[in-house]
Amino acid sequence: MGGIGKTTLAKDLYAKLCSQFERHCFLENVREESSRYGLNVVRNKLFSTLLELRLDATYVETPIFMRRLACEKSFIVLDDVATLEQAENLNINNNCLGPGSRVIVTTRDKQVCSEFDECEIYEVKELDEYESLQLFCLNAFGEKRPKVGYEKLSESAIGYCRGNPLALKVLGTNFRTKSKQAWESELEKLKKIPNRRIHDVLKLSFDDLDHTQQDIFLDIACFFSMMHQWYEDRDTCRDDLICLLDACNFFAASGIEVLINKALITCKDFNCIDIHNLLQEMGQEIVKQESPKNPGRRSRLYDPEEIYDLLKYNKGTEVVEAMVFDSYKVENLHLSSDSFKGMTNLRYLQIRNTCFERKSSNVYLPDGLGWLSDKLRYLSWDVFPLESLPSTFCFERLVQLIMCKSKLKKLWDGIQKLDNLKFIMLNDSKDLVEVPDLSGAPNIEVVSLSYCESLCQLHPSILNAPKLGELHLNGCINLESLKTTTHSKSLYKIDLTGCSSLIEFSVTSDEMVWLSLSGTAIHELASSIWHNSKLTHLFLRKCQKLNIVGKKLSNDPGVMPLKKLDLSGCTQIDTLNLWHILDGLQYLKHLHLKECCNIEALPDNIQEKSMMENLILDECKKLKSLPKLPASLQKLTAINSTYLNTDSIQQTMLENMLHKLHTKSIQDRSNDFYEISFIPGGQVPREFDFHTTETSIVIPPIPKFGLSAFIFCIILSEGLNVSYNGVYCTIYERGKQVQKCYVGGRVTLISDHVMLSCQYVNDELVELGSESGDDHYNLSFEFKYYVDEDDGEFWSTKGIKGCGIFPVYDLKLRLELDGRIIGRDEIVELQSSAQSYNTEKLESKLEALMMKMTNNKENEDDKSSFECSIGLLLKDMLEESKLYFSSKMTTYCNFHSTVSLDAVD
Repeated sequence: MGGIGKTTLAKDLYAKLCSQFERHCFLENVREESSRYGLNVVRNKLFSTLLELRLDATYVETPIFMRRLACEKSFIVLDDVATLEQAENLNINNNCLGPGSRVIVTTRDKQVCSEFDECEIYEVKELDEYESLQLFCLNAFGEKRPKVGYEKLSESAIGYCRGNPLALKVLGTNFRTKSKQAWESELEKLKKIPNRRIHDVLKLSFDDLDHTQQDIFLDIACFFSMMHQWYEDRDTCRDDLICLLDACNFFAASGIEVLINKALITCKDFNCIDIHNLLQEMGQEIVKQESPKNPGRRSRLYDPEEIYDLLKYNKGTEVVEAMVFDSYKVENLHLSSDSFKGMTNLRYLQIRNTCFERKSSNVYLPDGLGWLSDKLRYLSWDVFPLESLPSTFCFERLVQLIMCKSKLKKLWDGIQKLDNLKFIMLNDSKDLVEVPDLSGAPNIEVVSLSYCESLCQLHPSILNAPKLGELHLNGCINLESLKTTTHSKSLYKIDLTGCSSLIEFSVTSDEMVWLSLSGTAIHELASSIWHNSKLTHLFLRKCQKLNIVGKKLSNDPGVMPLKKLDLSGCTQIDTLNLWHILDGLQYLKHLHLKECCNIEALPDNIQEKSMMENLILDECKKLKSLPKLPASLQKLTAINSTYLNTDSIQQTMLENMLHKLHTKSIQDRSNDFYEISFIPGGQVPREFDFHTTETSIVIPPIPKFGLSAFIFCIILSEGLNVSYNGVYCTIYERGKQVQKCYVGGRVTLISDHVMLSCQYVNDELVELGSESGDDHYNLSFEFKYYVDEDDGEFWSTKGIKGCGIFPVYDLKLRLELDGRIIGRDEIVELQSSAQSYNTEKLESKLEALMMKMTNNKENEDDKSSFECSIGLLLKDMLEESKLYFSSKMTTYCNFHSTVSLDAVD
């Protein structure tokens, strides 16, 4: 991206390093120089500078000169190389440069780097908020902080620049010595007119694009980024974008790749496209300059006031190709039937009639809609005011049709030719009574009819569509049946949540992985459901009429690939039923049994679910006991299941957390590691020697070496309603915040509850510890929860009755069993030095453990016994130890870590 600081960094490196090389050259502005003087002149300048010859010298690349370069160490910086041709012209063969030579290339195009052998790419990142504020203030005020009274204005300025150093310097310099009123005026002006200096620098990258690549960029800057701003999220799915752009013959896949390589757009997580706001404004300014005074002669429109005027007075022309109209930002608009007639080349149309607070439309069609462009690829119109689309509309090129909250009763009559249509969304169209025959849409992939409450049946052509992948019918309360005899080859997701009248369901697919029948009136699961051999997510929440007494979910035990099963609110389930349901579900990871009010105990076969990670038992009012739980369990909640005996459960979950912490490799560890237990109870477990009845705790100094994680315990009181954003723990080292950890979620409690959660130590704490030079951390912990109520949002400690901290340490104990080395992290809780420690008892326990491991080394089954013994030893250590391992203990472990058990025998 232009202005990000590539040249500045290169100049700084050159100034610092050039003296270490025998020959050096900083070749500046390669793009501009090549364009002005030609490639040969620029190449000649490079070699003349390296060889210390006159710039107009001829025959500089003679064999004698090239041999001289090959014998000496050179440092070359090629600044702002724009094209592959320029890169090829300036690329010096490695054989022509002496050993230890270095070449740095700055470019806006990642593709340029392919011309250089063994090229390592460093992408210059945007400045963070703190760095941005410093740079801006240095240019605006001559110091690193904003002047008093200018804090908010400075925040607005750096928010506009979004970490771009050039923009920060230009705005800072421009604002220097100006009054607050002038600042406010300039910032408001930037919303309409970008700074010319910034614009010109950024536009250089746009000028390097070919015609279709420029069209793609302008579509993104003026349409796709704008259409998502309503949701405060400008990201666009790359695959959806390519689909729409390809429908316009823009060769989208290669074009988007070019834009990414030139840093005009970015591809973020989940394959989403994003664009920097400065680049977006640059694109919008380019479009504005197509016709500064007449919006109707511009290719892309997005300003609501300009569009309001254009539609009201029928000023649209054939130049207009895309329109995003936020109509809720303007007055009510009554359109004539031919308001769109002049826009014959319109490809994209989105009309947003509503904001989240308003459900009614402010765009009216009193005379109907007589015409829409037959070149439309994308049509989205919220609260569309008519009962059907115009019969004159040609749908053949349409790719996506979105009409949420519309007044539609039907889309059209008969069968339309819809070869390009892939996506239909008519959500919340309460009056919709029928969906047309879609047999003319062979490429339809997604149909979403959520909350179309008048819809009673689905046209058979939808379930027969050969490429249909997703079908959303949640909230269609009058839909009674969904059946087909056609076995789909593509359908992978069906959502029927809340279809309260649905009593029949029979749909099968080779690719079905996700199915929700939650809140339906089905009485039994049809046998055909098990033909969905890839089904991994099944939701039967609040299916209160579902008869699954004595039924297995799988007719072929061990084959069912189900990973997530939600039976919450299924009141007919008891312990025996649940045993049958779980039988054969060996891959199950998530089991939700919330409000299963007839379960008194979980069946024993739950311990066989060796992949189980999440178990939700909230509001199970009759639940009294649990069997042994799988060691794989990471999350257990039994909120308001007040009859449950929880002492042993706390111990099990603590052991599971410790097991995960000390068996996870260092490479696999991350700060988002998350395990939780949330069950009734009123005390911090006895294993936590650092605990208090307050909401914060300062623990004694603990050694830095080996500290890997913390396990937190929080006691929450009866009556507490914890907000959705949950409970947080803030960690301080010598008063400085170093880590903030998410602990829990939303809940209303009818008794006191205990929450356990664990978190790895983050890099900031480790770095701070290494800087201080001390061997110990001085840590404090503060617990709060987030409250979001009608009277405001705030952090609170009310209702937190206590907390505990369990520091976790790594102690490698390598043991050789049957010729295999296995790694084991032992965990030590560091305690207050004021308490005594029984070393003799610990040594005897260690001796017994080592003897047991030696005696059982040949028994494969005893590996689990060994692990269990480690856990029991740990438990005893936690109960009895009040000091860090004595030096004798450490020596003992170090000795035994190198001894083969065969040698002991």
